[in-house]
Amino acid sequence: MAAPIRYETTGPIATITLDRPDALNAITVAMIEALDAALAQAAEDRAVRVLIVTGSGRAFCVGADIGQLDQWEKDPGLRDRFYALAPRFFRRLEEFPKPVIAAVNGVAAAGGFEICCFADIVIAAEDARIGDAHANFVGFGPVSAVVAPTVLPRKIAAELLYTGDMMSPAQLHLWGFVNRVVPAAELMETALAMAGRIAAKQPLAIQAAKNLARRAGLVDPGLLGSHAYESAKAIFATEDFQEGLRAFAEKRAPDFKGR
Repeated sequence: MAAPIRYETTGPIATITLDRPDALNAITVAMIEALDAALAQAAEDRAVRVLIVTGSGRAFCVGADIGQLDQWEKDPGLRDRFYALAPRFFRRLEEFPKPVIAAVNGVAAAGGFEICCFADIVIAAEDARIGDAHANFVGFGPVSAVVAPTVLPRKIAAELLYTGDMMSPAQLHLWGFVNRVVPAAELMETALAMAGRIAAKQPLAIQAAKNLARRAGLVDPGLLGSHAYESAKAIFATEDFQEGLRAFAEKRAPDFKGR
């Protein structure tokens, strides 16, 4: 049986490609196990500074494989594994310490939409379609119901959650959910270029910035401000910080090492 995802690294950039194109990259138990393992590997690999998530074929990801629901009826253990694994995967994605770019190459619905919600940056092909879509067939998605209103205006999130409608990247760009809309042929080139620009910065500083930005809407700004200054003091003590100062003085590109 073919692996449900591909995990590749090129220098400081890791790429996870959901790879069930004939099923529009619908998520199975095997896929979510593989995704969870790939996230853990990328998080632990000090050489990886940025992660790209994309899909193969015509879709980014259409969410859970509804075709497997019959198997769940016959094997409740399979259903239980999915319900145990899915929250763990999304928690790992939410807490992933390095920047995540979603390169949306086609339909991103249900679980695919939720992956985009947790991504730090979304770059989408012009012909992609993005939406929650749970309402169309399975009622609602517990992850998107909680997360979508934190990354979209509440009324736009409500429209997506309640109608199951899909939106174009151009529409979602207006609401700040999509960062870039590009021709499909330029999608990965654009994502890799963005990842490369991020990877060239101080990795420890970028991770600190991500951690603070993720928590900004969840805690009291005064408390987070104190933590931010403590994080900044730690960055000032790194070799990378000194390298940045030297590079500025010497009018050259810095060479950050992540220490």
